[in-house]
Amino acid sequence: MKLGTLLLRNAAIGLSQLEGALRNQVLYGGRLGTNLVELGFIDLELLSTYLAELSGYPMATPSLLDEADPELLDKLGSEDAHRQRAIPLGYLGENKDSKETVAVAMVDPTDVEALAYLAERLETKVTPYVVPELRALYYLERLFGTPRRARFVRSGRAGSEAEAPHDDRRRQQPAQGMVMPPAFTLEPRRRRNSQQLTSGSQIPHALSYGAACEQIDTATHREQIADALLDYARGRCDALVLFLIRDGNALGWRGWVAPPAVLKTPIEELSLPLGGVSSLQAAHDSGEAFVGPSPSSARPVEVKLWTALGTSPEPIDVVVIPVLVKQRAVNLLYAHTAGPPPQFLITELLDLAVRTQASYLRLIKLARGS
Repeated sequence: MKLGTLLLRNAAIGLSQLEGALRNQVLYGGRLGTNLVELGFIDLELLSTYLAELSGYPMATPSLLDEADPELLDKLGSEDAHRQRAIPLGYLGENKDSKETVAVAMVDPTDVEALAYLAERLETKVTPYVVPELRALYYLERLFGTPRRARFVRSGRAGSEAEAPHDDRRRQQPAQGMVMPPAFTLEPRRRRNSQQLTSGSQIPHALSYGAACEQIDTATHREQIADALLDYARGRCDALVLFLIRDGNALGWRGWVAPPAVLKTPIEELSLPLGGVSSLQAAHDSGEAFVGPSPSSARPVEVKLWTALGTSPEPIDVVVIPVLVKQRAVNLLYAHTAGPPPQFLITELLDLAVRTQASYLRLIKLARGS
Protein backbone atom coordinates (compact mmCIF):
# COMPACT_ATOMS: atom_id res chain seq x y z
CA MET A 1 0.00 0.00 0.00
CA LYS A 2 1.19 3.52 -0.77
CA LEU A 3 1.33 6.34 1.77
CA GLY A 4 -1.33 8.38 -0.03
CA THR A 5 -3.72 5.42 -0.13
CA LEU A 6 -3.22 4.76 3.59
CA LEU A 7 -3.86 8.39 4.50
CA LEU A 8 -6.98 8.51 2.34
CA ARG A 9 -8.30 5.24 3.78
CA ASN A 10 -7.93 6.57 7.31
CA ALA A 11 -9.41 9.97 6.37
CA ALA A 12 -6.21 11.71 7.46
CA ILE A 13 -6.31 13.78 4.26
CA GLY A 14 -8.78 14.41 1.46
CA LEU A 15 -8.38 13.59 -2.21
CA SER A 16 -7.82 17.23 -3.16
CA GLN A 17 -5.08 17.49 -0.54
CA LEU A 18 -3.37 14.38 -1.89
CA GLU A 19 -3.56 15.75 -5.42
CA GLY A 20 -2.07 19.05 -4.27
CA ALA A 21 0.82 17.27 -2.57
CA LEU A 22 1.44 15.09 -5.63
CA ARG A 23 1.51 18.23 -7.79
CA ASN A 24 4.06 19.86 -5.49
CA GLN A 25 6.14 16.70 -5.45
CA VAL A 26 6.41 16.77 -9.23
CA LEU A 27 7.31 20.47 -9.25
CA TYR A 28 9.56 20.74 -6.19
CA GLY A 29 10.76 17.24 -5.42
CA GLY A 30 10.93 15.68 -2.00
CA ARG A 31 8.88 12.75 -0.75
CA LEU A 32 5.09 12.77 -0.67
CA GLY A 33 5.02 13.05 3.12
CA THR A 34 7.35 16.04 2.98
CA ASN A 35 5.00 17.88 0.64
CA LEU A 36 1.97 17.02 2.75
CA VAL A 37 3.67 18.51 5.82
CA GLU A 38 4.87 21.58 3.93
CA LEU A 39 1.35 22.25 2.72
CA GLY A 40 0.05 21.97 6.28
CA PHE A 41 -2.19 18.96 5.56
CA ILE A 42 -0.58 16.75 8.24
CA ASP A 43 2.09 17.25 10.89
CA LEU A 44 5.36 15.44 11.35
CA GLU A 45 4.14 13.34 14.26
CA LEU A 46 1.17 12.00 12.32
CA LEU A 47 3.36 11.40 9.28
CA SER A 48 5.84 9.46 11.44
CA THR A 49 3.04 7.25 12.77
CA TYR A 50 1.80 6.40 9.31
CA LEU A 51 5.29 5.78 7.95
CA ALA A 52 5.90 3.32 10.78
CA GLU A 53 2.59 1.58 10.08
CA LEU A 54 3.29 1.45 6.36
CA SER A 55 6.87 0.17 6.63
CA GLY A 56 6.47 -2.08 9.69
CA TYR A 57 9.48 -0.46 11.36
CA PRO A 58 9.53 1.66 14.52
CA MET A 59 9.84 5.43 14.45
CA ALA A 60 13.13 7.21 14.95
CA THR A 61 11.76 9.71 17.45
CA PRO A 62 13.36 13.11 18.08
CA SER A 63 14.60 11.88 21.46
CA LEU A 64 16.38 8.94 19.87
CA LEU A 65 17.91 11.26 17.29
CA ASP A 66 18.97 13.72 19.99
CA GLU A 67 20.83 10.91 21.72
CA ALA A 68 22.50 9.46 18.61
CA ASP A 69 25.79 7.77 19.45
CA PRO A 70 28.65 10.21 18.60
CA GLU A 71 31.04 7.32 17.98
CA LEU A 72 28.71 5.81 15.38
CA LEU A 73 28.12 9.20 13.77
CA ASP A 74 31.86 9.63 13.34
CA LYS A 75 32.21 6.12 12.01
CA LEU A 76 29.62 6.63 9.29
CA GLY A 77 30.70 10.18 8.48
CA SER A 78 28.81 13.18 7.16
CA GLU A 79 29.12 12.37 3.46
CA ASP A 80 27.75 8.83 3.72
CA ALA A 81 25.06 9.89 6.19
CA HIS A 82 23.75 12.53 3.79
CA ARG A 83 24.04 10.33 0.73
CA GLN A 84 22.16 7.47 2.39
CA ARG A 85 19.91 9.80 4.41
CA ALA A 86 20.69 7.68 7.42
CA ILE A 87 21.59 8.46 11.04
CA PRO A 88 23.03 5.79 13.38
CA LEU A 89 21.13 5.89 16.68
CA GLY A 90 22.86 3.38 18.92
CA TYR A 91 23.46 -0.28 19.64
CA LEU A 92 20.53 -2.63 20.27
CA GLY A 93 20.06 -5.68 22.44
CA GLU A 94 20.30 -6.50 26.12
CA ASN A 95 24.07 -6.46 25.97
CA LYS A 96 24.82 -3.31 24.02
CA ASP A 97 28.52 -3.66 24.74
CA SER A 98 28.59 -6.60 22.35
CA LYS A 99 27.87 -4.11 19.54
CA GLU A 100 26.15 -6.78 17.45
CA THR A 101 23.36 -4.64 16.00
CA VAL A 102 23.02 -0.92 15.30
CA ALA A 103 19.71 0.92 15.02
CA VAL A 104 19.83 3.36 12.10
CA ALA A 105 17.22 6.01 11.28
CA MET A 106 16.49 5.94 7.55
CA VAL A 107 14.24 7.90 5.23
CA ASP A 108 13.77 4.71 3.20
CA PRO A 109 14.22 1.70 5.51
CA THR A 110 13.32 -0.66 2.66
CA ASP A 111 16.37 0.30 0.58
CA VAL A 112 18.27 -2.99 0.59
CA GLU A 113 21.39 -1.57 -1.08
CA ALA A 114 21.58 1.29 1.44
CA LEU A 115 21.17 -1.16 4.32
CA ALA A 116 23.97 -3.33 2.97
CA TYR A 117 26.24 -0.32 2.59
CA LEU A 118 25.49 0.89 6.11
CA ALA A 119 26.21 -2.58 7.52
CA GLU A 120 29.54 -2.51 5.72
CA ARG A 121 30.48 0.98 6.94
CA LEU A 122 29.39 0.38 10.54
CA GLU A 123 30.85 -3.15 10.56
CA THR A 124 27.87 -4.71 12.24
CA LYS A 125 24.28 -5.76 11.63
CA VAL A 126 21.88 -2.91 10.87
CA THR A 127 18.28 -2.60 12.00
CA PRO A 128 16.36 0.23 10.32
CA TYR A 129 14.09 2.78 11.97
CA VAL A 130 11.89 5.00 9.82
CA VAL A 131 12.18 8.80 9.93
CA PRO A 132 10.37 11.45 7.85
CA GLU A 133 12.52 13.20 5.27
CA LEU A 134 12.13 16.65 6.83
CA ARG A 135 13.14 15.40 10.27
CA ALA A 136 16.09 13.45 8.85
CA LEU A 137 17.40 16.52 7.01
CA TYR A 138 17.02 18.67 10.12
CA TYR A 139 19.06 16.22 12.19
CA LEU A 140 21.64 15.64 9.48
CA GLU A 141 22.27 19.38 9.54
CA ARG A 142 22.27 19.54 13.32
CA LEU A 143 24.45 16.49 13.94
CA PHE A 144 26.91 16.89 11.06
CA GLY A 145 26.78 20.65 10.44
CA THR A 146 26.03 20.33 6.74
CA PRO A 147 23.35 22.81 5.59
CA ARG A 148 20.09 21.54 4.17
CA ARG A 149 19.26 22.33 0.58
CA ALA A 150 17.47 25.64 0.27
CA ARG A 151 14.43 23.78 -1.05
CA PHE A 152 13.93 22.16 2.39
CA VAL A 153 14.34 25.36 4.44
CA ARG A 154 11.01 27.13 4.46
CA SER A 155 10.48 30.78 5.33
CA GLY A 156 6.94 30.25 6.57
CA ARG A 157 5.82 33.58 5.10
CA ALA A 158 2.19 34.44 5.48
CA GLY A 159 0.29 33.29 2.44
CA SER A 160 3.00 30.87 1.39
CA GLU A 161 2.65 27.13 1.06
CA ALA A 162 4.95 26.57 4.02
CA GLU A 163 4.21 23.85 6.50
CA ALA A 164 2.87 24.48 9.95
CA PRO A 165 5.77 25.56 12.20
CA HIS A 166 7.57 22.80 13.99
CA ASP A 167 10.73 22.55 16.01
CA ASP A 168 12.14 19.08 16.51
CA ARG A 169 14.29 20.29 19.38
CA ARG A 170 11.18 20.69 21.56
CA ARG A 171 9.80 17.20 21.09
CA GLN A 172 9.46 14.98 24.15
CA GLN A 173 10.72 11.42 24.42
CA PRO A 174 8.01 8.80 23.93
CA ALA A 175 7.35 6.26 26.62
CA GLN A 176 8.43 3.26 24.61
CA GLY A 177 11.98 4.44 23.90
CA MET A 178 14.03 2.38 21.47
CA VAL A 179 12.23 -0.82 20.48
CA MET A 180 13.10 -3.70 18.25
CA PRO A 181 11.27 -3.81 14.89
CA PRO A 182 10.40 -6.90 12.87
CA ALA A 183 13.54 -8.81 12.01
CA PHE A 184 15.40 -7.25 9.11
CA THR A 185 19.15 -7.26 9.46
CA LEU A 186 22.04 -7.42 7.07
CA GLU A 187 25.50 -8.65 7.77
CA PRO A 188 28.39 -6.39 6.80
CA ARG A 189 29.86 -7.27 3.46
CA ARG A 190 33.04 -6.50 1.65
CA ARG A 191 33.15 -2.97 0.34
CA ARG A 192 32.63 -2.54 -3.36
CA ASN A 193 34.40 0.00 -5.45
CA SER A 194 31.96 2.62 -6.70
CA GLN A 195 32.34 4.94 -9.62
CA GLN A 196 32.09 8.62 -8.80
CA LEU A 197 30.02 10.84 -11.01
CA THR A 198 32.06 13.23 -13.07
CA SER A 199 31.42 16.92 -12.70
CA GLY A 200 29.64 18.78 -15.45
CA SER A 201 32.76 20.62 -16.46
CA GLN A 202 34.40 17.28 -17.33
CA ILE A 203 31.73 16.31 -19.87
CA PRO A 204 33.26 17.20 -23.24
CA HIS A 205 30.19 17.16 -25.47
CA ALA A 206 26.85 18.95 -25.53
CA LEU A 207 23.44 17.38 -25.98
CA SER A 208 21.84 18.29 -29.27
CA TYR A 209 18.76 20.50 -29.22
CA GLY A 210 16.64 17.74 -30.74
CA ALA A 211 17.81 15.20 -28.17
CA ALA A 212 17.11 17.66 -25.35
CA CYS A 213 13.56 18.13 -26.67
CA GLU A 214 13.01 14.38 -26.80
CA GLN A 215 14.36 13.80 -23.29
CA ILE A 216 12.14 16.49 -21.80
CA ASP A 217 9.08 15.31 -23.73
CA THR A 218 9.50 11.73 -22.51
CA ALA A 219 10.84 12.40 -18.99
CA THR A 220 9.37 10.22 -16.25
CA HIS A 221 10.82 12.32 -13.40
CA ARG A 222 11.65 15.98 -12.81
CA GLU A 223 15.37 15.20 -12.47
CA GLN A 224 15.41 13.90 -16.04
CA ILE A 225 14.11 17.27 -17.20
CA ALA A 226 16.87 19.02 -15.29
CA ASP A 227 19.48 16.64 -16.72
CA ALA A 228 18.36 17.44 -20.26
CA LEU A 229 18.51 21.20 -19.69
CA LEU A 230 21.97 21.05 -18.14
CA ASP A 231 23.34 18.73 -20.81
CA TYR A 232 21.97 21.06 -23.47
CA ALA A 233 23.72 24.02 -21.80
CA ARG A 234 27.16 22.41 -21.91
CA GLY A 235 29.02 23.78 -24.87
CA ARG A 236 26.49 26.59 -25.41
CA CYS A 237 26.39 28.58 -22.15
CA ASP A 238 28.97 29.72 -19.66
CA ALA A 239 26.46 29.05 -16.90
CA LEU A 240 22.95 27.70 -16.53
CA VAL A 241 20.99 27.54 -13.28
CA LEU A 242 17.54 26.09 -12.64
CA PHE A 243 15.69 27.81 -9.79
CA LEU A 244 12.63 26.69 -7.85
CA ILE A 245 10.23 29.48 -6.92
CA ARG A 246 8.97 29.18 -3.35
CA ASP A 247 8.02 31.63 -0.61
CA GLY A 248 9.11 34.67 -2.62
CA ASN A 249 12.60 33.31 -3.28
CA ALA A 250 14.47 31.72 -6.15
CA LEU A 251 15.98 28.55 -4.70
CA GLY A 252 18.83 26.78 -6.45
CA TRP A 253 17.88 23.37 -7.80
CA ARG A 254 20.45 22.34 -10.41
CA GLY A 255 23.18 24.20 -12.26
CA TRP A 256 26.36 24.07 -14.28
CA VAL A 257 29.25 26.43 -15.01
CA ALA A 258 31.82 26.13 -17.77
CA PRO A 259 35.50 25.96 -16.83
CA PRO A 260 37.62 27.72 -15.78
CA ALA A 261 34.84 29.01 -13.49
CA VAL A 262 34.41 26.98 -10.31
CA LEU A 263 31.32 27.01 -8.12
CA LYS A 264 31.93 28.93 -4.89
CA THR A 265 28.58 27.95 -3.35
CA PRO A 266 26.68 24.72 -3.99
CA ILE A 267 23.71 25.41 -6.25
CA GLU A 268 21.37 23.72 -3.76
CA GLU A 269 22.30 26.28 -1.09
CA LEU A 270 21.42 29.31 -3.22
CA SER A 271 18.45 31.40 -2.10
CA LEU A 272 17.91 34.69 -3.93
CA PRO A 273 15.09 37.10 -3.01
CA LEU A 274 12.38 38.01 -5.45
CA GLY A 275 11.47 41.26 -3.78
CA GLY A 276 13.62 43.91 -5.40
CA VAL A 277 14.75 44.81 -8.90
CA SER A 278 16.61 42.11 -10.78
CA SER A 279 16.51 40.08 -13.96
CA LEU A 280 15.06 37.18 -11.97
CA GLN A 281 12.33 39.40 -10.55
CA ALA A 282 11.50 40.81 -13.98
CA ALA A 283 11.03 37.37 -15.54
CA HIS A 284 9.06 36.13 -12.55
CA ASP A 285 6.67 39.08 -12.45
CA SER A 286 6.07 39.38 -16.18
CA GLY A 287 5.88 35.67 -16.90
CA GLU A 288 8.03 36.38 -19.96
CA ALA A 289 11.67 35.95 -20.88
CA PHE A 290 14.14 38.62 -19.76
CA VAL A 291 17.15 39.20 -22.01
CA GLY A 292 19.70 41.96 -21.43
CA PRO A 293 21.58 43.68 -18.61
CA SER A 294 20.19 43.72 -15.10
CA PRO A 295 17.47 46.36 -14.61
CA SER A 296 19.21 47.37 -11.38
CA SER A 297 22.34 49.49 -11.60
CA ALA A 298 23.71 47.98 -8.38
CA ARG A 299 22.73 44.43 -9.46
CA PRO A 300 22.76 43.00 -5.90
CA VAL A 301 20.91 39.79 -6.77
CA GLU A 302 22.93 39.11 -9.90
CA VAL A 303 26.23 39.86 -8.13
CA LYS A 304 25.34 37.38 -5.40
CA LEU A 305 24.56 34.79 -8.07
CA TRP A 306 27.73 35.48 -10.06
CA THR A 307 29.83 35.25 -6.91
CA ALA A 308 28.33 31.86 -6.11
CA LEU A 309 28.96 30.69 -9.68
CA GLY A 310 32.56 31.92 -9.65
CA THR A 311 31.83 34.06 -12.73
CA SER A 312 34.58 36.45 -13.80
CA PRO A 313 34.31 38.83 -15.52
CA GLU A 314 30.66 39.58 -14.81
CA PRO A 315 28.41 39.08 -17.84
CA ILE A 316 26.78 42.10 -19.43
CA ASP A 317 23.63 40.37 -20.65
CA VAL A 318 21.72 37.49 -19.07
CA VAL A 319 18.80 35.32 -20.08
CA VAL A 320 16.07 34.44 -17.56
CA ILE A 321 13.07 32.39 -18.71
CA PRO A 322 10.16 31.44 -16.45
CA VAL A 323 8.57 28.01 -16.53
CA LEU A 324 4.86 28.53 -15.90
CA VAL A 325 2.29 26.10 -14.56
CA LYS A 326 -1.24 27.48 -14.44
CA GLN A 327 0.11 30.96 -15.16
CA ARG A 328 2.43 30.85 -12.15
CA ALA A 329 6.21 30.66 -12.36
CA VAL A 330 7.46 27.47 -10.73
CA ASN A 331 10.99 27.61 -12.18
CA LEU A 332 13.34 30.23 -13.51
CA LEU A 333 15.86 29.16 -16.13
CA TYR A 334 18.91 31.44 -15.89
CA ALA A 335 21.78 31.48 -18.42
CA HIS A 336 24.62 33.69 -19.50
CA THR A 337 27.34 33.54 -22.13
CA ALA A 338 30.68 35.26 -22.51
CA GLY A 339 29.22 37.79 -24.92
CA PRO A 340 25.67 38.71 -25.95
CA PRO A 341 23.55 35.54 -25.97
CA PRO A 342 22.96 34.41 -29.58
CA GLN A 343 19.41 34.43 -30.84
CA PHE A 344 19.37 30.69 -31.52
CA LEU A 345 20.17 30.05 -27.85
CA ILE A 346 17.33 32.29 -26.66
CA THR A 347 14.88 30.69 -29.08
CA GLU A 348 15.85 27.15 -28.12
CA LEU A 349 15.79 27.86 -24.38
CA LEU A 350 12.32 29.37 -24.76
CA ASP A 351 11.12 26.23 -26.49
CA LEU A 352 12.74 23.97 -23.90
CA ALA A 353 10.98 25.96 -21.16
CA VAL A 354 7.61 25.44 -22.88
CA ARG A 355 8.36 21.72 -23.22
CA THR A 356 9.29 21.61 -19.53
CA GLN A 357 5.92 23.12 -18.67
CA ALA A 358 4.12 20.52 -20.78
CA SER A 359 6.16 17.71 -19.22
CA TYR A 360 5.32 18.92 -15.71
CA LEU A 361 1.60 18.89 -16.53
CA ARG A 362 1.93 15.39 -17.97
CA LEU A 363 3.79 14.14 -14.87
CA ILE A 364 1.24 15.73 -12.53
CA LYS A 365 -1.56 13.99 -14.41
CA LEU A 366 0.28 10.67 -14.20
CA ALA A 367 0.97 11.13 -10.47
CA ARG A 368 -2.68 11.83 -9.74
CA GLY A 369 -3.77 8.82 -11.75
CA SER A 370 -1.38 6.38 -10.10
